[in-house]
Amino acid sequence: MCTIQRIVQQMTDNKYKVIDNYLSHDDFNTLKDIIFNTEFPWFHNENIVNDDELLKNSNGIPFYYQVHLIYQDNKPNSTFYDSIMKYFDFALSLYRVKVNYYPNQGQFIEHSYHADFDFPHRGALFSLNTCDGYTLIGDDKVDSVENRMIFFDPTKPHASTNTTDQVRRVNINFNYF
Repeated sequence: MCTIQRIVQQMTDNKYKVIDNYLSHDDFNTLKDIIFNTEFPWFHNENIVNDDELLKNSNGIPFYYQVHLIYQDNKPNSTFYDSIMKYFDFALSLYRVKVNYYPNQGQFIEHSYHADFDFPHRGALFSLNTCDGYTLIGDDKVDSVENRMIFFDPTKPHASTNTTDQVRRVNINFNYF
């Protein structure tokens, strides 16, 4: 059993595990080049957490984020599936993988707490850049640091943020069994 699988198995329901420098320097830079390339497609979404939450800034303009769905409905959903997933072998069975892009919109906001899905599964969040954004897991704040992986229980309350000190906050969200 690989080290990552042992770490995930050792976690309790309310704990999480942070691994800095998750990928080698070369692998991380190659992955970042793929996702930060102008050819990588992004899809607009104004509902960051759920359909009834439309967050707006002080001028009444909706906050939004963009996503690129890598895997869903038991199949790859992106032509970038192979080039991205070859770096992540911890998942026994994927449920969903998506890349999140939270743009700097001039105002910092914590999004609402949520659970990804309501059935037992595992989660991981991989940060592609360092910024003032973070992930809240329960009452704990885990900073967004490039090449950082967070293994956690996505059925427990957690929340994301955007960023104000960089152009964007980008991470890859994994839901798996």
